[in-house]
Amino acid sequence: MTAETINWIPNTPLGVNLRRITFVAPHAHENMIEITMCLEGSITFDYCFEEFRLREGEFILVDRDTHYMHSGENALCASFYLDLTKMPKRFGNAADLMFVCEGTAESTVPYNTRAHKRLKGMLIAVLDYMLKADADDPEFEADISRAAVSIMEQVYYRFDYTSWKNPGREFSEKTVAKVRDVVTYLFRHYTERITLQMLADHIGMSKGYMSNLLSQHAIGFEPCLSYIRSWHAERLLLTTDMSIAEISEDSGFSAVKYMYSAFNYWYHCTPGEYRLKYLKEMKKPDDLSEVSIDEAEEQVIKLTNEQLILMYIKGDE
Repeated sequence: MTAETINWIPNTPLGVNLRRITFVAPHAHENMIEITMCLEGSITFDYCFEEFRLREGEFILVDRDTHYMHSGENALCASFYLDLTKMPKRFGNAADLMFVCEGTAESTVPYNTRAHKRLKGMLIAVLDYMLKADADDPEFEADISRAAVSIMEQVYYRFDYTSWKNPGREFSEKTVAKVRDVVTYLFRHYTERITLQMLADHIGMSKGYMSNLLSQHAIGFEPCLSYIRSWHAERLLLTTDMSIAEISEDSGFSAVKYMYSAFNYWYHCTPGEYRLKYLKEMKKPDDLSEVSIDEAEEQVIKLTNEQLILMYIKGDE
C-alpha cells in the first residue's frame, strides 16, 4: 500500500493537501486523522466498504481505516491531516480511539449538528487564513498550531465513537475517560484472550458496571473487540499474502468463522471480497493534480462568505 504524500506545514501538527482529484488509490494512515472537504464539484469517498458522495462544503473524517476517493471528475478537495504524535499530552490516547464524522447529507446519523457546523467553520477558517496570511510571518506557524489543536479538541470531544453513537447527549468527563481507558486497553491487547471479567478487573470496576458502561455509552464489549480485530485483519488482507486462516489467528480471533462474522458486521462484506476489491483499486495510478491555495482562492472565499452569512446573518451556529 503506497503512502500518501502530505504537505505538512512546518513546525505544526497540521498538513493540508489541495488537489483536483479524479482518483486517489487506497491508502491508510498511522497516528493520524484525515478530514477531507469538497470545495467544488463532487467526489466519492470509500471506506469500510461504504461510499459517501461529498458535495461542495461536505466533509468526512477517517482515522486508521483504509480509504480511497474516486469518480471525482476533477473535483477540488482540501484534505487536512492531524499528526497525533505532535498533539498535546491530553490527547495522548487518541491513536487508540475510534472517531467518526460524516459531514455529508448521505450520512445515516444526524448531520449538520452544531458540532458539524463548528468543525466545518474551523476547516474553512484555516483555508481562509492560509490564503490571506504571510507564511513567513513569525506568528504564522503558531496560529496554525493553535488552529490544529482546536480542530483536534472538536474531534476528540465531539466525534469519538461514543458521541457519534449518542448524538445530542452529553456525558461527564469521568464517564468518557472510563470508556476511553477501556478502548485503549482493548487496542493494546486485542491479540490476547480477553473476557469482560478480565477487562473489568483491569479497569477496577464490577463486571456488571463494565457491561452497562459499554452498552450505554459505547458499542458494547464484544462489538468493540471485534472491530479492533477486524481492523487488524483488514490491514493484513491488503499488505500481506497471508491466508484468511492465518490472518484470523494473527488478529486474535479464536476461529475463522468469528472473523467472517465480525468482518461482515463492520465492513459489510467477506474478507475475501474486501481483499479483491481493494487490491484491484490499489493497482490503479492516482489521477490528481496539486493546487496552490492561491489557485483555490475563488472557492475558499465563496465558502468563507457562506459561512459568515450562516453564522452572523441567519444565526445558524
